[in-house]
Amino acid sequence: MNGDQILHLLKAIGLNFTDIAQALGVTPQHVGQVAHRKGDSIRIAKALSIALNRPVEEVFPDRPQYHCHPDPAKRQQLLDAVRELNAA
Repeated sequence: MNGDQILHLLKAIGLNFTDIAQALGVTPQHVGQVAHRKGDSIRIAKALSIALNRPVEEVFPDRPQYHCHPDPAKRQQLLDAVRELNAA
């Protein structure tokens, strides 16, 4: 999905880059840069995906750095398992 498609879908649900920016405390320009792949922000990418009710992998298929982030509980489980290996 490109930046124009993201903006079009946002408009279809009554939102725009300014709305997302205000919710996150960033500038609309920053949101636009991320949507148009001229800037990077996992936080903004996730917010756009949530607003569009689509997985981040669908909205940003060309940005693998935004994909597959484990939830905090899973992350903690993984770190605990690594620490146990170190203690053994």
